[in-house]
Amino acid sequence: MKEAGLVTKIEGDTAYLKFNRTSACAKCGACGMVAGQSDITVSVDNSLHASLGDRVEVHFTTKNALLSSAIAYIFPLVMLFAGVWLGYVIPQDVFPVKDAFAAILGIAFAAAAFLILKLLNPYFKKKFAKVYTMVRILDESEPGDKCS
Repeated sequence: MKEAGLVTKIEGDTAYLKFNRTSACAKCGACGMVAGQSDITVSVDNSLHASLGDRVEVHFTTKNALLSSAIAYIFPLVMLFAGVWLGYVIPQDVFPVKDAFAAILGIAFAAAAFLILKLLNPYFKKKFAKVYTMVRILDESEPGDKCS
């Protein structure tokens, strides 16, 4: 998928691009933009040496974007449910109030999932670093309905 963004900041070899919501955003959601959000800023390797204020066309892989979102949201949810389930299947003599134990264990498992994701963050940053790739710098004369 290709979108056009505006370079709003440059730090070293990284450019920060601002994208405005388009009609495709309602269907995809791969960039991480949530309902009601009008724009999003993402970091991209500045391979084209774009300057501040340049409009650039960016290609992004929906597969990697959706996979990273799934890992960030679904893994903690699965861990929460696993903790709740485990809280119910452990014999009652260990903890007399099953509902409370299941809730505590579910929260503990979800917290552990977030801790695991935090520890694996450097790995995920490398793995999903190439979600966005600069394709070309757009001319001023090209239509800019996809960026501001």
